[in-house]
Amino acid sequence: MSKMRVADFFQAVDRRFDKLGPEEGASFQTIVQGKVIEQRFLTKENADGVAKYLITPILTEYRQPDAVFYYWTEDCSVYRPSGTEGAEGVWISSDDTGYLRVTTDREMLGTDFVRSRYYHCRKPISGTDYMIHGHSMASIFGKWAVRNDLLLLHSACVGTEGKGVMIAARAGGGKSTLAISCLLGDFDFVSDDYILVTQTGTLKAMPLYKVIGINQDMAAILKPDLPVMRIEPKRENKLYLDASKFTFREELPVNAILYPNACGAETPVIRKTAKGPVLAKLIDSSAKNIQTFRDPEMYRIMAERLMNIPVYEFLLSRDLFRNRAVLKEFIQSQI
Repeated sequence: MSKMRVADFFQAVDRRFDKLGPEEGASFQTIVQGKVIEQRFLTKENADGVAKYLITPILTEYRQPDAVFYYWTEDCSVYRPSGTEGAEGVWISSDDTGYLRVTTDREMLGTDFVRSRYYHCRKPISGTDYMIHGHSMASIFGKWAVRNDLLLLHSACVGTEGKGVMIAARAGGGKSTLAISCLLGDFDFVSDDYILVTQTGTLKAMPLYKVIGINQDMAAILKPDLPVMRIEPKRENKLYLDASKFTFREELPVNAILYPNACGAETPVIRKTAKGPVLAKLIDSSAKNIQTFRDPEMYRIMAERLMNIPVYEFLLSRDLFRNRAVLKEFIQSQI
């Protein structure tokens, strides 16, 4: 008897998803870099919520998809290997047909390489808000991107005069605050959190969705005047805002990578810095957020793509508006 392939497992997942009873209208199609992606959900509410905030064009007529993404919530323990009931941990199975990762009872993330299908199931404590804030999309898009000449990075990206900079920092490092300040200051804006970038040719950044996140103390200074979608208690009441009224750059060349240092400098300064530590943090954070943590191949691909981009440290002052002005001058005159 032949061994079961990972792709065979996902055919069974498809049948289970259909039995769960997706509502009418709980799917839509969008185009990313010329590829048709079908997004499937169990509820129309989830589908409508995600479609509203995706930046990529939504198709009005059905086309044969190049890839299918599945998002849903249920008890993820049904996807754990047999004989592991009651155990804690992470189970990974992979071969040349697919990849499966089950984290205790929290989530299942999978890829069927044969049929270009991508899966993200979360336990049922997360609903539409989790999906539209980008977390589920980041996990699935990250898996899809690397197989389609793209990468998904945990980075902001802004620019001016057709030149862009990536802003890379761990959570709480000032990345989103600086990026949103630039958005409100009429910079070219791609994202404050996740970006798609090209794997080959000129490094270009592309946006994914129209949701931005900012801490309440910074929002009190910048006064973004945008609809609040959610307040996140687990992240010090961080605000998730609907930025749909702004124009996002569909594509922006990246000329440099900035690493913000919220050190409270008297005068904000941008200076050259060693690439290694900054790229290591950026790659590690990106891999963790798209669920490819400690995947040596993904680390290699990201490192090779970014290693020739100049890297700078941005010593931030407490004056958010002065920081923005210094960044604009830097982009215009130095890159």
